[in-house]
Amino acid sequence: MSDSSHKSRGIGKIVDKLFQVIEIVIAIFLGVMIFFTFLNVILRQFDLGFAWTEEVARICFIYLVYLGSIIAARENRHLMIDTLINKIPPMSQKVLYVVIQGTIIWLMGVLATGAFQNAWKNRNDFWVATHFPVFMVHFAGVLLGVSVIIISLVNLYRMFFLKESVLELFGDHGEDDALSGDGELGEGAGLQ
Repeated sequence: MSDSSHKSRGIGKIVDKLFQVIEIVIAIFLGVMIFFTFLNVILRQFDLGFAWTEEVARICFIYLVYLGSIIAARENRHLMIDTLINKIPPMSQKVLYVVIQGTIIWLMGVLATGAFQNAWKNRNDFWVATHFPVFMVHFAGVLLGVSVIIISLVNLYRMFFLKESVLELFGDHGEDDALSGDGELGEGAGLQ
């Protein structure tokens, strides 16, 4: 085994662990959000309630969405209709894939830049009940934008240098896309 392939496997394991940690954090945010929302519903029956629980649930939801989007981008689980790319020749697939990844990189750059500008403008503001910095809420957009840009660059690297086909890059949807008895993808398998 060469030294470079050993390093890439080591980096791959670290990245896999990082994404496992993100999934655990998402699960924690989901649990906290459900608990506090349910608690507020119950407490309202007794004319009670805590203002800070609504803010905590909202913050958890914001981070849940942004972190979930990073996971979806890595696993190609985002909304995608791959009908066109399946119908064109391999060279055209590569050109279209570069256009798609370039568009993603540009849009995520716009998102990250705008989120950073909002975060910077609100660096001295805090939520009323929890005193959570508003900066951290907007910074989640920066985290999403930078992460998806890195994922798109890795996808381009995989296509150009590791010589993976575009259909392999698009088709890595996990075990949910089982083949039906006639060898066709199951219902909804092409719509991700």
